[in-house]
Order: sequence, then structure tokens, then C-alpha cells
Amino acid sequence: MNLEQDEFTGTLKGKIIEVERKMGKLCDRLNLKYQEAAAANNLDVKFQMSRKGFDTFSPYYCSDVTLGIARNEMVLETHRFVIWECQRLLFGMPMKWNIPGSKIVGNFMDESYENVALKLEEHMEEFLNRN
Repeated sequence: MNLEQDEFTGTLKGKIIEVERKMGKLCDRLNLKYQEAAAANNLDVKFQMSRKGFDTFSPYYCSDVTLGIARNEMVLETHRFVIWECQRLLFGMPMKWNIPGSKIVGNFMDESYENVALKLEEHMEEFLNRN
């Protein structure tokens, strides 16, 4: 869901923080769930919720959930779901500087928590069944 800066509210910030918290807990739960199966297949599996930046509504803040699968330090597969991303745009192109005419926009994930959880588990199960 694409949002303009005038749509950035305290309610939106609360929703973003709540989704980030839930996704962090999901990652912890999935790491525990697949720890043994990954070790049995000689895989390094990591579900991780990460944040880049400090202020939710400042440009270049990004939070996401990532599933990384590796074997012997070689990455085999990655899946990433962006929770919230905020950036400065000028004519649709990302900008680093506050140039007149540029605007700050945000992108909040369209998928539900349940759908992301299901997709992460499906990707993991599919990968384990292939190997």
C-alpha cells in the first residue's frame, strides 16, 4: 500500500511497529521449528526481521522479513518480504537529497501477517522436500 507523507499518522506508525513486533516473534518461532530439519540436511537457515534506519517516517527507513538458506556459506535461496519502506522520490526516482519538488512516500506491506507466515513456511517446506 503506497502512502504519501500527509498520510503518515501515529496510527500508521503503531500498525508498523505492531507488524514488526509480530514478524520478529514469527522469525524466532520459525528458527526454532526448522532448526533440526536444517541441521539434518546440512543447511544454515535463518529467518530474520531487520530494520534499517531509526525513524519510521524518515527516508531510507526499511523493515523486512528475510528467509535465508545456505550450505557451507554458499547462499542457496533467499526470500524477502518488505514490511515498511520509506523513501524520498523525485519524478518517481529515489533521491538522497531534499531537492525542491521531491516528496517522501512510504510502502506498507499489502499482505497479512498470516499470509506472510504461510508463505515463509511453504518456501521452507518446499526447499526441504527438494533436498
